[in-house]
Amino acid sequence: MTTDGEREPSLLERVDLALASRMVEGGVPHEAIASAQRVSDAVRRPAHGDAAFVAALLRLRGFVVDDDDARAVLAGRQCRLEPVHQEYRLVRGLAAALRATRERASAGRAPDGWFAVDLWKLMTADLPRFRNNEIRRGQPWDSVLYVNYPAPDQLRFLLDVFDAEHSYRDQPLLFHAQHPVRQGFRILWRFARIAPFPDFNVVMGWLLMNGWLLHKGYPLLVPEPPDQVMLARLLGGPPPTRLVQFERRLLSAVG
Repeated sequence: MTTDGEREPSLLERVDLALASRMVEGGVPHEAIASAQRVSDAVRRPAHGDAAFVAALLRLRGFVVDDDDARAVLAGRQCRLEPVHQEYRLVRGLAAALRATRERASAGRAPDGWFAVDLWKLMTADLPRFRNNEIRRGQPWDSVLYVNYPAPDQLRFLLDVFDAEHSYRDQPLLFHAQHPVRQGFRILWRFARIAPFPDFNVVMGWLLMNGWLLHKGYPLLVPEPPDQVMLARLLGGPPPTRLVQFERRLLSAVG
């Protein structure tokens, strides 16, 4: 119970407190910086859950890929997915994109629009229909009803300015006033509204959001089944200032 003048910490304050407690756990004061770096490095290293993250990203786009399928594909074991299947190739491609995302965050570099193009090429490298077809020439195949997307001739300019220097095309004062996690939500929203690729724009936006979270020292935010419908509604409205379900999920990941 709180007394007058006190309040319960918010979800994001609890996330930050949980991360801070990891950084000082078992440490001594003069090792605080090294301890903080170890925690940041830990969230950026490949993890056992990466296959599940890749499978969840594909389910976000409507593919039927379970976690065991993705683990088998990445381990080179036999499973119901064969190398000729699109899902098999996407699992491997997305795993390569996730590795690149982690490497960029570990190098202290924030994601940007042209890095998203690199990720998309990694994801679709083994899909012939997307070869030399990374920037869309018409409406995105994964378009959301009632959303007006930029014309194809605007996309290269929009990718040029989709970076931290330009606040990811957000209003700078508003963007910089947000908690880093909520900045990540807005990066997802703004990228998906540009939709520079023929397909998989929300998937790439989710990966960029996670690139930003990793860059800021937070763990991956894994998609869940309700997110597919929720994101379609979200993209039809204004950019989010907070997403409670995502904040709660992040707290579970660090708790």
